Amino acid sequence: MIQLYGTPRSGNTHKVRMALAFLDLPWDEQLTDAAARQSDAFAAITPMRQIPVYVEADRKLRDSQAILTYLAARHRPGDWDGHTPGERSEIALWLSHAANEIANGPATLRLARQFGAVIAEAQAQAVTARILPVIDAHLSDHRWLVGDRLTIADLAASPYLALAGEADIDLARWPAIGEWTDRIAALPGFPAMPGWPAQTAS
Repeated sequence: MIQLYGTPRSGNTHKVRMALAFLDLPWDEQLTDAAARQSDAFAAITPMRQIPVYVEADRKLRDSQAILTYLAARHRPGDWDGHTPGERSEIALWLSHAANEIANGPATLRLARQFGAVIAEAQAQAVTARILPVIDAHLSDHRWLVGDRLTIADLAASPYLALAGEADIDLARWPAIGEWTDRIAALPGFPAMPGWPAQTAS
């Protein structure tokens, strides 16, 4: 049985949760709050003491982007991680945006608003202001981030954008992003999370 260590409101955990649900893979979710992450037992699983962590048999993977890459290569090769060099490079670009601009912009603002984290507010606002127009413009012409289907690019980039309201970001300014996150939430098997409920397919 797959073990997924995370928390219900972690967008990074939800990236993996979506992948497992869409792949129809059973998993056992282990609630791992901040206190649990400081334990020696959790450090033995991952020295970084961060979530999510994916454990299957003797395989332990950390970092949501790395876990998505593994799941795509194992269960949806080509379809989820790119059929061509062009698609693979585009997917890599969006994984990078997810780990950099989205993480350091919208996700960081949400961390401050929802969990009281002390952040570099001006920097997070500046990163957010730079990346949101880029994503919205791209999605104005594309249903999915790469190609004509869901890929790990969508899974990696979407949670903290879907939860932008919790960062005091008005997604009404970015309608293409909102339509895209609703599209993902309407997919069969989508696992709803607080702040990002499942949608009815239109």
